[in-house]
Amino acid sequence: MGAIMFGSMGIMIILCIPILTYFFAKRVGRNPWLWFGISLVLPVIATLILFVLPDLSETGNIEG
Repeated sequence: MGAIMFGSMGIMIILCIPILTYFFAKRVGRNPWLWFGISLVLPVIATLILFVLPDLSETGNIEG
């Protein structure tokens, strides 16, 4: 029982940053699934890159 709980907590921690990146990408007008995938490989770096990129939702030029 403890191993299942420990494993599920580990998965939740690993997916926390990619999920936040998904919603942030959606908010700024970027393709959320692309950024979710990038964030699985490079969690913190992808979020920082997305933060620096210009907001496309203001211009109406939405990728996905």
